[in-house]
Amino acid sequence: MKKLFVGIAAFSVCITSPSIANAQEFTEFKHQNNRYYHETLNSQGVTYYKYKVPAYSFGVFTLKNHSRRADFDIYIYNYSGGWKLLTKGENTGVTTELVTTPMVSQDRYAYIKIVNYGSQPSQYLFYANHVTPVNNFAIALAETIIICSLERKNINSETSSRLVTGISSILQGNNLAGLSRDILINEITSNMRKQFGYGCTGDFAVNWVVSIIKDVYRNYP
Repeated sequence: MKKLFVGIAAFSVCITSPSIANAQEFTEFKHQNNRYYHETLNSQGVTYYKYKVPAYSFGVFTLKNHSRRADFDIYIYNYSGGWKLLTKGENTGVTTELVTTPMVSQDRYAYIKIVNYGSQPSQYLFYANHVTPVNNFAIALAETIIICSLERKNINSETSSRLVTGISSILQGNNLAGLSRDILINEITSNMRKQFGYGCTGDFAVNWVVSIIKDVYRNYP
């Protein structure tokens, strides 16, 4: 029986899907920071969740092998007249899986399948979150304006559009497990500096990108 850490309320709905399972119940994961589901799955065991990702956000899903046995993999689907696989995490062994979904302009559900491909029972910890770049934008802008008020007029919609475009291919719809957060930050911020320089606009760009990456990796070891 699934248990929700610190008592998050949950409910399930029955959905028929030849691509995922027949008459399978998806437990809805209600969003709360630092919360997770945990369950022990037998070998070849499968469990299902669904999580609502808000508009202009991308989903972030972290799957940890708590017992350090077996091999858990994760698959994220979208349903719109049919099932579509958005992303998957299939690292071998006990490696933590970290996958993200693409950002779209409307609320939608992500349907999650977790499988124990190992030869023995093991317990997982499953986290579901989302990152909304516009929220990080406001925080980064406020931090930058404190010391760069004279240049704030240059931090405009064009800058924000270029930033989102620059990081979306790396952070959205990918399996990020095994990629060091610090290495990723260094790689992206170096590109931001090349585009926007070392002035206040460059500082803002770096602050924004770093805040987004930290949100993506919030539950990753």
